[in-house]
Amino acid sequence: MAFLQLALLLARRRIAAAWRPELVLFLGILLSVAILAGSVVFSDLLAAAALRRALQDAPAEEVNFWIRIFHNLEEPATAAQRDTPYQSAIEFVEGQVSPPFHPYLDDQARLLETATFFFGGPARFDQPQAVRPRGRVQYMTGLTATNRSQLTAGRWPNPPPPPIAANPPVPLIEAAIENAGAQLVGLTVGDEMDLLPTAGTLNPQSTRVRIVGLFDRVNPADDFWRGRERSFSHHNGQWATVPLFTTEAAILEQLAAVYPGLYANATWIFDLNRQGIQPGDVAALQTAILTARRDIAANLENSTLGLRLDRLLQSYSEQLTLARIPMFLMVFLVVGILAYYLALVSGLTVRARSGEIALLKSRGATTGQIALLMLVEGLVLAAPAVIIGALLAPPVAALLGRLFFDLAGGGATAALSYRAFLLGAGGALLAVLVLTLSTLAAARQGIVEFRQAGARPPRTPWFHRYYLDLL
Repeated sequence: MAFLQLALLLARRRIAAAWRPELVLFLGILLSVAILAGSVVFSDLLAAAALRRALQDAPAEEVNFWIRIFHNLEEPATAAQRDTPYQSAIEFVEGQVSPPFHPYLDDQARLLETATFFFGGPARFDQPQAVRPRGRVQYMTGLTATNRSQLTAGRWPNPPPPPIAANPPVPLIEAAIENAGAQLVGLTVGDEMDLLPTAGTLNPQSTRVRIVGLFDRVNPADDFWRGRERSFSHHNGQWATVPLFTTEAAILEQLAAVYPGLYANATWIFDLNRQGIQPGDVAALQTAILTARRDIAANLENSTLGLRLDRLLQSYSEQLTLARIPMFLMVFLVVGILAYYLALVSGLTVRARSGEIALLKSRGATTGQIALLMLVEGLVLAAPAVIIGALLAPPVAALLGRLFFDLAGGGATAALSYRAFLLGAGGALLAVLVLTLSTLAAARQGIVEFRQAGARPPRTPWFHRYYLDLL
């Protein structure tokens, strides 16, 4: 410990006394840190900008995905005795498939849809089937959230009341419709109509529906609604389709009691957070997609999966690898030149101190102690170089990104990561090691050899004599 304190004191005094050559050595270490740390920062910046650009430019159907199952409504008394396919699918999708995707999602919803019904009751609905207004009875989670829809009149439907007798009459089904749909079929809050199955017997049983609310979607152009156009009010040129949004219990209890076996489907919609995914998340996201594909195919019957995100991520990874190759080649070339520069400066520094080394050896210093003195001096120079070089890496990488690759347009920012800091510190340690090894090689000479080195020209190393021939 005492020797280390002495070495630290000598290093500080040596740096203060011979600051010019020490400054040259410090700049070499600083360059090592800045280049190596900057290469990592620039690589991360390139990856983030490429991912952000790929996600932003991709259409919604290539980024968002969905899972759909097909099933039939079961009579409520039967459904109460066992898990229906719909209930089992909810437990499986929301308990096993969805959780790995939660960190990367902006929103998620479940849409339950029945088969299509004809509208009846008012005389204006008494039209031929080819042009008769129709719609599905639907339930969607999150629809009542203020960021998704805005209620303009009335209220949202309430769940049906519990039965009070063994075979109670089926109460009215409460539903809300879009304002666009209300204009298509002339409905408003408080109106009632009948629902008639589009397929079945000649005299199908009807179900009474009351409109209790009108709403508008906040932003119909949002990615969340892409691919769901048919789930909302529209006109195809022949007939108007107006979906009726109600509660989940109204479908599973009221409609299922009247129409057991009615065709239905449930769709889970996943809205990806394009801004929140980082390059480090790509591998985990690809693993989650692969696992979801395997689990859905093996465990979810009568299901389909609409997912193309894995192809987008695979294309991004391949293009990023091709873009990084020239950058790594440039970094390797610069690092090689820098290593030669450090070896040259270290050799000149050690040669200038040959007399000092001879004096220390004449006073009993060992070769290891002299090398340790130079190691401490190098570490004293490396400490501020690591800090300054690491701080310089992000702005330099951002400047290069804007000049050569227009990375600023992708929305990515250059940030110092622990990998960049560690690689920069490794470059500083490499420079210190070169300096220490040069000193160790020189300190192995005897005192007489050092004295002779001061009286006659030193022997030039082999590399310095023939490197031009090699080049």
